[in-house]
Amino acid sequence: MKRILFVLLVLSLVMGACLPTSFQSQQPAASATALLASDLEATAAVLSQQTLQALPTNTSVPSETPVVVTATNTEVPATATETQNPNLLTLTATLGTGTVAVESSTQISSIAVGTLPLTGTPSPTFNPNASATPTIDPQPLFHGTLPPSLPSNDIRIINKAKADAYISLRCETKDGYVTYIEYPVKRSVDFRAPIGQYTYVAWVGGNKMTGSFSLSSDKDLTITLYKNKVTFK
Repeated sequence: MKRILFVLLVLSLVMGACLPTSFQSQQPAASATALLASDLEATAAVLSQQTLQALPTNTSVPSETPVVVTATNTEVPATATETQNPNLLTLTATLGTGTVAVESSTQISSIAVGTLPLTGTPSPTFNPNASATPTIDPQPLFHGTLPPSLPSNDIRIINKAKADAYISLRCETKDGYVTYIEYPVKRSVDFRAPIGQYTYVAWVGGNKMTGSFSLSSDKDLTITLYKNKVTFK
């Protein structure tokens, strides 16, 4: 502010010096002094107002809001890489001897092509229409627990039906022991069985027959199977 007033004062002095002498002589000294002071105050007021308007105003700078960044773990899928083997392995096998030789080839472009001799026996072809005939000897199947000293006798079963036969026997002794004996009959079967009362179920060529008989200690028993009957002797 002092600098502005000093500049105005200098300008007023310069302007007063430039005025004509006759004009200055005509004005009284008191009037010149009063005019100069009023002009200076008015000019100073105008310049002060313009200077204040030209000065920049204090504008508050917006505060920066910190942004919180949360780190996220991004899983990178593992890519399987395949390493090529520069050496080709040629497998030479000899069937029937169990010997396998592995040789390495130095040139990738050359591949040995060979024919392996087949020395094995070809497997038979399955035929669904063929009928299978058992070749094993039928053996009796015993179910139940019997004392070792239980009286018993021989039974012989003969198949004269020329067809598949199967028989199941249920024995009950006089002491109340119960056992089951069952087996297929191809031609004839001989076995020892406990003495007691028997009931049977026989299948001969798809025909089912049932009945009962007794086995004593003084006589063995022969059972003959036919297609439509069962005889005891």
